[in-house]
Amino acid sequence: MKKIFLKLTLLSLAIALYAPSGAWAEAVASLKEIQGEVFVQPAGSAPEVWNAVAQETAVNNGDSIKTGNGSCLLAYSDQAEFRLQPNTNITIQQQNDTQDINLKLGKLKAKIYKEKVIRPFQVVTPTAIGAVRGTDVDFDFNELGQLTIDLHNDGPVQVYNDEAGLDLELTDGNKITVKYNKDTGELMVNNSCDSASKINFSILGKEYSADKCQSVTVTAETAGGSDDPADPTDPDDPEPDPSGSPS
Repeated sequence: MKKIFLKLTLLSLAIALYAPSGAWAEAVASLKEIQGEVFVQPAGSAPEVWNAVAQETAVNNGDSIKTGNGSCLLAYSDQAEFRLQPNTNITIQQQNDTQDINLKLGKLKAKIYKEKVIRPFQVVTPTAIGAVRGTDVDFDFNELGQLTIDLHNDGPVQVYNDEAGLDLELTDGNKITVKYNKDTGELMVNNSCDSASKINFSILGKEYSADKCQSVTVTAETAGGSDDPADPTDPDDPEPDPSGSPS
């Protein structure tokens, strides 16, 4: 009897040691509506380990998801849905106060059900963070480090970057693009021509505004200076791009 108990104990220990990372973790969301190339990297796996997904799959805290020529729906029960577009790469991070999605590259279409949310959702990038409590909003983070946030209703989405001192409440169906150069401290905020109205925000405690089709670029050195919009007659003051893309 003792030998049997010892064997069972050793077997349990072996399973615990060699089971894939996250095997005993509680699922925080699930992948649905999988089309084409969709892959999951379990938390703690080697960087080259990506498991192809072909059917509904539970995902755990710390798992990464990427799409090639494909798409999928990341569902947090009845709280929220994030649709990953082709060529998108994210990591799920559950924090004490927030439910974070680290968007490394690509596009997300988010639908948050405010009345169901347990903790606020955040889409996190190196450029800025978008905190969402309940709204329909798209996020696009590209290879140039530009984050575009397209709000489809009143929102709000709180957009911030603590290091750069950015604080912006996106409302009224507006669309913005943010770019931040960590090395130079330069921060650019563009209000798209597709926006519904002017946007207001602060950088390092100073108030700024940008009309449709207008960009504001600020560095740590100039944050205390003039907040006038770009002057198209000044060769040293870049003209806002009429397309709504960053200048």
